[in-house]
Amino acid sequence: MDLIELAMRKVEVVETGCTLVEAARRMVEHSVGSLVITDASGEVPLGIVTDRDLVVMLARGVDPHRETLAPLTRRELASVRLGEGLQHVTHTMRKHGVRRLPILDAEGRLAGIVSMDDVLVLLGRGVADLAMAVEGELQVERSRK
Repeated sequence: MDLIELAMRKVEVVETGCTLVEAARRMVEHSVGSLVITDASGEVPLGIVTDRDLVVMLARGVDPHRETLAPLTRRELASVRLGEGLQHVTHTMRKHGVRRLPILDAEGRLAGIVSMDDVLVLLGRGVADLAMAVEGELQVERSRK
């Protein structure tokens, strides 16, 4: 399966200068648990901020009206490329201990985001399809007896 089929196509983004309060407001406004931090063009991902990141930063006593998202862009950003498969996505999530991965196009621009929830839904559908196939085979076998 191609990643773009799995990924959210509408990704909420913010720039590095966004404050914690602004980021929290954006998450509430768009009903999301994370925002991709980008450069000024809004196309090149530099990091991700999650609702948990905001809580941890607040617990450390930072001023949420002054502190920006810039510190979250100083670490390596785990990501995947369009065209990579589900196995690579799950491996990358496990390797980096993350639940969300930006999906980049060939030029390194943001093309989408894939979450662990997306992967679980896809795998659940696959298991359900297999169960239906097995059930159909069992019914055929039983009808022969």
